[in-house]
Amino acid sequence: MMVYHASYFKKAQIKIQQMAFVLVALLIFFSIVALFYFSIAGKGLKESASSLREAEAKELIRKLASSPEFSFTASTCANCIDLDKALLMKYRESYKEFFNLEFLQIEKIYPDSKKIECDKLNYPDCTTITIIDSNEFGSPKEAFVSLCRWEQEKSGYFKCELGRIYASGKGID
Repeated sequence: MMVYHASYFKKAQIKIQQMAFVLVALLIFFSIVALFYFSIAGKGLKESASSLREAEAKELIRKLASSPEFSFTASTCANCIDLDKALLMKYRESYKEFFNLEFLQIEKIYPDSKKIECDKLNYPDCTTITIIDSNEFGSPKEAFVSLCRWEQEKSGYFKCELGRIYASGKGID
C-alpha cells in the first residue's frame, strides 16, 4: 500500500480549484458571448418586424380602397372610393372597430388645396373625411386613390378626383 504525503493532497486540491475556476470563467465567457449574440439577433428581429408591419399597413390600405364598404362600383372603377359611402361611414359608430384601425382618413388632394373636414353640411365642398380618429396612433401609411361621387348638376354624372387614404393600425405603425 502506498502512502501519500499531505503536500500531495494540497497540490491535488489546488489543481481541482484551478479547474473549477477555469470552468466558471469559461461559463461566464460563453454566457457573455451568448448575450451579445442574442442582443444583435434581437435588433434584427425588431427591424424585420417593423418592416413587416409597414408592408402589412400598405397592403391594408390597398385592400381598404377595394373593399365593398368603400368601393364605388366594380364595373366603373375597381379601386375607386365612393365618397358618399365614406361620409356615411364617418357617422356610424359600428365602423370604428370594424377595420381594427386607430386612424382612417380620406383626403381629396386635387383640385382643392384647403384642408376642410367634411360633414353633412359642407359636403362635397370639403377635403378630408376622418372616419376613425383616436388620440394615440403611429405614423399613418398612405396610398393614392380615386375618389368618386355622384354629382347632381347637369342631369347627374360621376365625378372622380385624386385623393389619398391614410391608415394607422393597432400595432401596425
